[in-house]
Amino acid sequence: MASRLEHPDAPQVANELFLSVLSTGSETVKMTLSTAGPRTQISSAGSVELSALHSHGPGSSIVNGLSTMHGITTDGQGVWALLTSKDET
Repeated sequence: MASRLEHPDAPQVANELFLSVLSTGSETVKMTLSTAGPRTQISSAGSVELSALHSHGPGSSIVNGLSTMHGITTDGQGVWALLTSKDET
């Protein structure tokens, strides 16, 4: 993934999102990467609903600090983060 993205924080954010979903006990974790110009959205989803610990735990503080926006998917089984280039905040 790092070779496709220019944003220096993308690998760390993707890792934190992945770990949040993995820690729910979901048997599979689907990672999605979407880019549009200076914007990159990374999402991670599983088959188990996230609890407050999984969606607002220590990793959430890291994602909050490194991303422009972040949140929980509408079905409650995933998390996402939006990264923008430093010029585009």
